[in-house]
Amino acid sequence: MDNVIEWLKTNGNLKIIDEPLDVELEIPHIAYIEVKKEDSRPLLFTNPINKSKDIKYDIPVLMNIFANKELTEKIFDKHPDSVAEGIEKLLKLKPPKGFIEKLKMIPQLFALKKVFPKRLKSSGECQEVIICKDNVDLDKLPILKTWEEDGGAFITMGQVYTQSLDGSMQNLGMYRLQQYDKNHLGMHWQIHKDASHFFDQYQKAGKKMPVTVA
Repeated sequence: MDNVIEWLKTNGNLKIIDEPLDVELEIPHIAYIEVKKEDSRPLLFTNPINKSKDIKYDIPVLMNIFANKELTEKIFDKHPDSVAEGIEKLLKLKPPKGFIEKLKMIPQLFALKKVFPKRLKSSGECQEVIICKDNVDLDKLPILKTWEEDGGAFITMGQVYTQSLDGSMQNLGMYRLQQYDKNHLGMHWQIHKDASHFFDQYQKAGKKMPVTVA
C-alpha cells in the first residue's frame, strides 16, 4: 500500500484529505462526487473514523485509484483496451494446426508464464500475522458503508478464493462481503457463480467450506 501511495503522489495527482471523515456514507459520498469529474483524482483519506462506533482507524482509505484514462494507462503501461484484447485472445486460444501455427503461438503462450500462481513450500507474506477465531476484530478495518439503504458496511471488492470439495477446481472471484459483527462476514454471490456451486457441494457433504479473502 505504501508503495502505491508514493507512486500515486508522483504520478497520479493524488489528493490527500487529512480531515477526519466517517466510513459510513461520508467518505464514499466524497469519492462518488470525485469519480464524476472529468479531471477525477485518486483520493487518500488519512483519518477515517466511525462516529456510530466511536472508532478512529489507524489504516487510511485509498479510493478512486483508476481515476481517469491517463492514469489508468500509466498504471497498465498501455491502453486498457489492449489489455482486454490480450485477455480475449488468450481465452480464445485453439490448438495449433501444423508447425507454423505452433511457432506463431509461442508469444501468446509466453505471456501466460506469470498467470499461474507460484506454490510456496512455506508460508507466504500474507501469513506473517495470524489472528485466530475470537481475536479477529473486523472493526479495526475501515470498512465502508456506501449507500444509505445498504444493510451495513461492505467490503466491496473482496478477492474470494474457494475450491471445489475434491480440490480439483479453484476459483478467485470478487464478491461483496457484508460485515455482521467483529468476526463475521456475509458472502454475497449469485447462484450461477463458481463459488456458489462449490458451496452447494460442501452443503450436500455436510462440511464447512474454507474461504480465503484478500
